[in-house]
Order: sequence, then C-alpha cells, then structure tokens
Amino acid sequence: MRTTWRELADARSALAAPAPVTPVGNLLIVQGVDAESLDPHVTTSGASKGMMWAMYDKLLERSPDMKIVPWLATSYRVVNDTTWEFRLRDNVYFHNGEKFGAEHVRETIARFKHPQLRNVYAGQLRPVREVEVVNPLTVRIHTDGPFALLAEVLSLYCEMLPRAITSGQVDPTRQAIGTGPYRFTEWIPNQRMVMDFAPRPHFSGQPRLRRLVWRPVPEAATRLVELKTGAAHLITPVDPIQIPELEATRNVAIVRFRQLASQIVVLNMLKVRAFQDVRVRQALNYATDVDTLIRTVMRGAAYRLASAFGPGIPGYDETLRPYPYDPERARQLLVEAGYGGGFDVTLVTPEGRYLNDRLASEAIAGMWTRVGVRTRVQVMDWSPFVQGVLGKTHDAFFFQQVGVLLDATTSINFDSDRKGAAWQGYHNEEANRLIQEAPRTMDPTRRNEMYRRLNQILHRDCPWVYLWNQQGVYALQQRVKGWEPHVDGIIRLGNISLV
Repeated sequence: MRTTWRELADARSALAAPAPVTPVGNLLIVQGVDAESLDPHVTTSGASKGMMWAMYDKLLERSPDMKIVPWLATSYRVVNDTTWEFRLRDNVYFHNGEKFGAEHVRETIARFKHPQLRNVYAGQLRPVREVEVVNPLTVRIHTDGPFALLAEVLSLYCEMLPRAITSGQVDPTRQAIGTGPYRFTEWIPNQRMVMDFAPRPHFSGQPRLRRLVWRPVPEAATRLVELKTGAAHLITPVDPIQIPELEATRNVAIVRFRQLASQIVVLNMLKVRAFQDVRVRQALNYATDVDTLIRTVMRGAAYRLASAFGPGIPGYDETLRPYPYDPERARQLLVEAGYGGGFDVTLVTPEGRYLNDRLASEAIAGMWTRVGVRTRVQVMDWSPFVQGVLGKTHDAFFFQQVGVLLDATTSINFDSDRKGAAWQGYHNEEANRLIQEAPRTMDPTRRNEMYRRLNQILHRDCPWVYLWNQQGVYALQQRVKGWEPHVDGIIRLGNISLV
C-alpha cells in the first residue's frame, strides 16, 4: 500500500468544515447504556466512544460511509514500509489551554500502549516502535515491520490527551480534557453525562449546541416515552415494534441503516469444556433458528450473517452460506461429540445495549435447550457485563463485534497470541498466522484475500454463533437538524443542531 499526500487531499473534502456558529440549545441523547469510564483509552463500547468523541479528538476520523478523513492530522503519507509521516493541525488547544502538537502524539501513544493502563485495545498499536517528533507539527511513526493498518487504527482509537493527563497530574477517570467541540461538565454514572460547548471554535465547525446531556435508559419503552414527551431529542436503539407508533407521531423522524457490526453469541472455550469441540459449536449454530429470530424478535430489522464478517468488511465472502436451522443435525453432532446427554450453560446478556438483546437471548436459550444444551439466561448491567467479557468469566454471551475497526478488529478477537477482549479460548494455527500476517501485508488486494480465507475458517470452526447485522435505528425529534448516522453505529455529532 502507498498512501500519498494527494489521496488524503481528496478525502479532505469530506470534512468540509462549515463556518462556526453561535451555540444554541441543550440536546438530550438517550442511549441504552452508560459509559464504562471517563478515560477514553479504557472505554470499549460504541455508546461510550460516541460520548468520548464529543470531547476528545483523534488524529484521523471517519466519514458516515467510513472513509478516512483528516482530523487532528491534516495529512499523512507512507514514507516506506515501516515509516508513516503525519502533519498536524495548527492552532488546536486542549480545554485546559495546552496547545496541541507533536509531543502530545508521542506521549499519548506511549500511554495508550502502556501495560499498566490495561487497555484492551493496546495491541492495535503494538507494531509501533517509536514516535519521532520531526517538528512541533510533524511526527513520524516507526513500526517494527510493515503495518498496513496504522491509519485505520488511528481513525478509531487513541484519542489525543494533554500533558496534564499523560504526566499523571490529572486523573482522566474524573476529569476529561480533550480538544473536542464540547468540554466535560459532570458525570453521574448511570444517571447522566453533561458537556458544555468549548468556547474556542472547533476546526470542524462545531459546536452548534450550548449543552449536551447523555442519559442511559435501558428500557426501550421508556426511551420511546421520553422522545414523545420531548424529554429526549434523539434515542437509540429503537425497538422495531415501536416504529409504526413513531411513524405516526408528529414531529418525530426515524433514521435506519444496515450496521457493519456482527451480532453474535460468543462461546467461551476457556470455561465450558464442551465448547472446545468444534462439533458442539457447529451444533449450536444449527440449533439457532436465526431466520425466525429476525422475523419475530427483530421484527425484520436485521440482516442474516453467514459467518464472522458481513458486507462492507474486508474478508466478506458472499459464497458462504448461513448454517440452516436443523435441530436434528444439532442433536446428531452433540451425540458424536459425546454430549448426547446435553450439558448446562449460562447465556449472559446486557439489557438495552443491543436491540432486543434480552428477548433474543431468551429465545436462543429456548432453542438450545430443545436440542439438549440446557441454557439459563443471566441479565447483567453493562459495566459488570463488560468486566465478565474482559475477565472471560461468562459461559457464553450475546455480543457485537467487528464493526468498530473493520479488518484490524480481527487481530484481537481471534488471535490466541494476543488474547483480546472477545477472545475466549479459540485456537487455530492457520487463523493465527493469517491474523498476524495480514496487517503486515501492504497490498490491499492480497490482504483482503487473507481475511477472506480467515472468514472461511471461522465459518467452519464457529467460535461464535452467527446471527445478524443489526439495522441501526435512531428516532429523533424533527427539531434536530444536520445529523447523519455512521454505519459503525457510533454517534458523531457532526453538524447536529436544534431549531
């Protein structure tokens, strides 16, 4: 791969910053869950990232259709296979008054990778060997070998921090200090996070609102009531069963799109011995009637997945076919694996984080129980749920993966050397080799073929039960203008305003 200055100049038009305007109005966004932390380097969920990205900036950003666009870095180029050069935006200041520059990039990346932080995404920048400060507005990032995904990673991770945080003077779990269009005001966990507009105009043209308030509301019915009564301006996720009611509601608009993220059930092979047998994992895919789940639980607001990656993700293979619903084949595989008498398992789910997560989990538990895998559903609040994922203590869990970081995410989900957040004991030598070699392959065509082969292996080995791409559904008051959803399902404010 050779990324030139010219190519990024073309992408620059996607930023198209409007002229700053006077911030007006208070916008209330209601989501299913709260942030796990105020520290952007330890947050993991898309809901958290949307909140963090209102206050913090990254070197690069994504347009609504996921093209990489300049942000704190105005341009970049690949100098050679192990060196990337980034030119930084001038006249950008953190909310504490520090002027952003090359030293902040060097110190932020060092913190992002530091083992003591226990950042589950630190491995994304593991190939970075050195950040060289060329001058106050230019850095060169040196890697320990070819690393084709650097721009990809920097467009979705590693929010830039001031020296006040990287030096340890300020605890970022208590005080957020970014360069974003909104500055931190208060966070009362499980109640609200409040941000006010930053007085210094942001280079993107934001902010356009005086205040942002983010509230977690797990119950879909309550989110709906808050929107209809004017207590919320934008809500997500929206239960498909509520769409007809919303469509009949005056002054409410609905936005729908196909998300990139894969909705799955992750099987913990470290905790449940039966899951170590591929026949058991395949049996659970045969035992799950996904089409019925999409038709009933999801009310049609989902798209069937055959394997780990859906359309839009490098490695997508349209020739792969979903496992058909075949409970007899599932029972046969369980007998062949020595589990004809069945076994007990707990399926853990959040409530409100994903569309109809609890309902879907309960239905899946019933399907698995009918073939002999006696399944109990355990509902958890988001924060302990995530801790269980990271600690690898759930038997199985209802989850969403892949959509945040396109192809690079695979390197932490499945690679048994790295043991990332969603890795739960799966091991395949060829899969590991592909995951390790693909990010070092600068030729995008060859790299895509490697991910395609990986997808085929995962289709056969079934570390997950493959369900669907969720239909992203937002409902907002028609007073909300200028907002576009991103297909990764993470809220960026963009030109959002109230009229």
